[in-house]
Amino acid sequence: MAWLDAGKPHHYRFIGARDTPIEQQCAQPAVARPSLSRRVLLMSGFAALVGGLAAVAAPTVLLPGASANRRFTVFYKGDKIGTHTVVATPETRETRVTTEIDLVVKAMFFTVFSFSHRSEESWRDGRLMSLKSDTVEHGERLRVEGRAVPRGFRVVSKDGPFIAPEGALTSNSLWTPMVLTQDTLVDAQHGGIIGVSARKLADESMTIAGREILTTRYRFITPYFAGSVWYDDTSRWVHGEFERDGAKIEYRLDA
Repeated sequence: MAWLDAGKPHHYRFIGARDTPIEQQCAQPAVARPSLSRRVLLMSGFAALVGGLAAVAAPTVLLPGASANRRFTVFYKGDKIGTHTVVATPETRETRVTTEIDLVVKAMFFTVFSFSHRSEESWRDGRLMSLKSDTVEHGERLRVEGRAVPRGFRVVSKDGPFIAPEGALTSNSLWTPMVLTQDTLVDAQHGGIIGVSARKLADESMTIAGREILTTRYRFITPYFAGSVWYDDTSRWVHGEFERDGAKIEYRLDA
């Protein structure tokens, strides 16, 4: 992929989209990832490494309750372009986490870009047990399915099956700050795994949904987006900001 080439300018896109500016598609937060020294791990060539990682016990994830359900309004260049919601539903022995993303960019009376994503994850005892997702990206329909297996988490997409490490999180897992401790994530939109990088930037006071709260800001980079995410003092995801083509993409938490 072009964004892996060293020395090329960085391009950012929304969660799950491909390159090129939004007004031309047209696009969604990609970032150039030049080398393995940046800990970029993609599907091809790393099956043996991932298989080894699968044998390492991973910490369990604290699952969100209903009070942690998230609904963000997404803005691009100050204009509302859609929503991103996360809903957790407790069930017998498991918790179902549903993610829905709907984005539409218009110029004049024309739709220049649209993106939709639906995924459902089942979690048991803090571990990912299953994943089903459907995405429409640039008019292309993508489907990803996955389930826990003895040696990890088996992901199936149009590119074929792949085994992710046991205890893996997905690219939709911003609802937990545990995502910031990961080197790789299951790509819930395209399949396989992707490399990620995160670091703490600062503790900040922010106005979220009309209230002044204390938050912690982190720099977060994946092949699909790069920017900052904020969590409150109860570890809930409350804000996001990304940059593309010199313009800000902003996730504002609804009241």
